[in-house]
Amino acid sequence: MRIKVAALAAALSAVLSGCALHAPGAPAEQQALLPAGWDQQIAKARTVESVAQRYLELTLAMQPTLGVALGRHGTPEAPTLYDRSLPDVRPQALQSAVVRLRRLEQALEEIDPASLDAAIRADRRIVLSKIRLDILELTDLQVARDPLTYVGTLGSAYSSLLLRDFAPLDERLHSLAARCAATPAFLAQAQANLSADAVQPTAVQKMLVQPRIKGMASEGGLLRKTVPELVDRAGLKGVIGSQISQACAKAADALVEFEEWFAETVMPRPDSPWRLGPDLYQRKYALYMDYPLGPQELLEKATIALQDRHYRLRTLARKIHDDYLAEGIAAGDIKPSAQLGDEQVARNVLAKMAQDRPTVDSLIADSYALADSIVGFVNDKDLLDLPPTAKLRIEPIPAHLSGYAVAMIQTAPPFEPELDSVWFWDLPMLSQSEGFLKEYNRPALAEVYIHEGVPGHFVQLEYSNRVERLVPKVFRNGPMVEGWASYIQSQLVDEGYTVYPQHPQGRELQQIANLKLQLRGIINAIIDIRLHTSDWPEEKALTLMTRQGFQEPAEAQGKLTRAKLSSVQLASYYAGDLAIRQILKEYRQREGDNFRWKLFNETLLSAGSPPMDVVRATVLGEPQ
Repeated sequence: MRIKVAALAAALSAVLSGCALHAPGAPAEQQALLPAGWDQQIAKARTVESVAQRYLELTLAMQPTLGVALGRHGTPEAPTLYDRSLPDVRPQALQSAVVRLRRLEQALEEIDPASLDAAIRADRRIVLSKIRLDILELTDLQVARDPLTYVGTLGSAYSSLLLRDFAPLDERLHSLAARCAATPAFLAQAQANLSADAVQPTAVQKMLVQPRIKGMASEGGLLRKTVPELVDRAGLKGVIGSQISQACAKAADALVEFEEWFAETVMPRPDSPWRLGPDLYQRKYALYMDYPLGPQELLEKATIALQDRHYRLRTLARKIHDDYLAEGIAAGDIKPSAQLGDEQVARNVLAKMAQDRPTVDSLIADSYALADSIVGFVNDKDLLDLPPTAKLRIEPIPAHLSGYAVAMIQTAPPFEPELDSVWFWDLPMLSQSEGFLKEYNRPALAEVYIHEGVPGHFVQLEYSNRVERLVPKVFRNGPMVEGWASYIQSQLVDEGYTVYPQHPQGRELQQIANLKLQLRGIINAIIDIRLHTSDWPEEKALTLMTRQGFQEPAEAQGKLTRAKLSSVQLASYYAGDLAIRQILKEYRQREGDNFRWKLFNETLLSAGSPPMDVVRATVLGEPQ
């Protein structure tokens, strides 16, 4: 359901598109994105916290556009430096970044883990994994050859400055103008990196580059339409306002020129294979997941879980079929369950559920409308203390993120936790097919709100922002992030939540929606591992999603596209859910009659979002 936008631990490698030590084309006096004496400070670093701080500084130098997501906008000497910079993606800048990352890796390796307490030992391991994943992305995974890297970086560079009111609008518009002015040079560097005939993006990367650019550069888009409107709203009259609007219009022109060059030069080249292969997948999995089970072990667990959830959904559907569909059966439009196989029984129930669904135009309002019932249920059941839900906004997705996942969230920055979190719906993607919206019937929509908002990602990362130590505050583990949001959906349903409290089959309908979403998470892991570690046919992935997962064809095709664009992250939903369920099982056995959901949930969230073995030790009180 979610791209790795909210959590830096997930974002550092996936979003990392270049390694700037200054903005492209910037004069020499503006090139100090790294603090003075940074290299010397690495040589003196003796603690995990000090190395982690240097890593954070290097990350912001490599990708200053991440600063807004973190709540770090510049340096003490230049408070808006990051906000006004773009990455330097020249080969020498990338090479310099790898050298510096290796210095950080060495500094951590020289700290003896046996000399550290359990929490700091875990911090050391977490940062080491993140550094090594960055190195892998920049070397063997060759992110500089992915054209979406550059498109995504620019889209985030523009939209992030306007997403939240972290500074006065006129100040943010000046920062945007600086990034727009740097855009032609950035795209020239991107073009140079993609120019060699040996650079052959995958078919799906090519497919998405042009519509994303056109979305940003269109007459009705952010650069040409929204910026002049905001300039007027900010009262920036005369020359200053004109300069800002012109800078962004020129950035749009540069994007159009880049898209035309790409269409003429890169599109005709042969497509590269999108599969990682077993070796690269294993290496990335180990660093990204930091998880007790390897990919093949997780695949075995997922295959068993798939059969279990599929059986439970079919059984539940048969239980309510004839009562729920009594009107259709009486009219002769639907056969009674006794005359149907399990698969058709389930599909009949799901088809009727799909009739109660939002439209593209109503989706955001319908999502907001679910908040009160969900928040009220959590409070009534005393599941955990909630932050103010007024901090959660729901909006259409920016153009540069469209086409990846139907829903995603950007949570409040760890260094500006008072700001809003923003949950995006990909309305252009959903509008492509009625089949997409059939997936988001009202019970399923409620579970998306639980997953992305309350008490899922929004709540989880509000808790993480309360942690004082740098590492758990900033560097988050994918399985814990996605696992929490997946697990908490099921907890609410198991405790009796339903969008149809007055309906005679309301409880079962919510359970069916939940089981279908559990199937989705399980199948995410199966297709990700099989597609990237073998020559498993795409058609089998689609069949698995549509038949055993009961997904609409449009949803399945969208997920296949996502699997081709990414790797490993799709496995994190089931992996985290599986691990949390095991921790819960052992915790309940230990607590017996003293078990309380609130204590368990808040203990689970109290450590931030670290790897699952650290979560386990925190909850069960085991030595790490």
